[in-house]
Amino acid sequence: MLHLFEDALNSVESMQNSENINQLNAEFRSILTKLKHFVHTAGLVHKTRVTECYLIDSTYPDDWMQHYIDNCYQNIDPVIATARHEFLPYGWGSVGVRNKSQKNMMQEFQDIGFRSGYAVPLPVSPSMLLLVGMASNDKEINFRDRTILQIAINQYHACYMQITNGGTSKEDCSLSDRERECLLWVAQGKNTLEISSILNISDNTVKYHLKNIMQKLGAHTRIQAVVQAINLGLIHP
Repeated sequence: MLHLFEDALNSVESMQNSENINQLNAEFRSILTKLKHFVHTAGLVHKTRVTECYLIDSTYPDDWMQHYIDNCYQNIDPVIATARHEFLPYGWGSVGVRNKSQKNMMQEFQDIGFRSGYAVPLPVSPSMLLLVGMASNDKEINFRDRTILQIAINQYHACYMQITNGGTSKEDCSLSDRERECLLWVAQGKNTLEISSILNISDNTVKYHLKNIMQKLGAHTRIQAVVQAINLGLIHP
């Protein structure tokens, strides 16, 4: 047990060397590999608008994630809903299931083998939370694993904030009105052709604006640019 704890702490420490979100996610996954029986999701959750959830990383089964997204479960997920009014880590046992849709969703999740879960909400801005949720096929998550997970998630949060806010600030990064429009539509799940049609501009112009946005924000993907802009308060989807 002591060996596992020290090994996990070394992995937690290695997260500090992450230079981008992809590296940070890889380091966090390595901790879960040592614990063996966990899957996780990490995402941004708006505190009041239920349709605003942005996935950062996941080790859940691909089939389940596709089913989850296809059915818009992020809009009804009671684990996510609880994060909006809970300030401390919580287990699935304290999550309120209020309607048939939520009950069916949780039952489907248990049907694929996951019987317990643990979630940690952490602030990233006045309106957004970083929510890291764990799931296990064990009947309950023991104290030892919860302790290691709590340390790891707190470090993940600190590194995430450093990566997303360390190199860019609202004061030294501004978006034009058109750039902001393009990014807002990306946040709503629209692709290049759809944005060009909505804004009545060419798809090359959309690509040009999005390329400029990613350069300004130091983002490698459009979704990273959305997350970074939300963190900085540059857009409010």
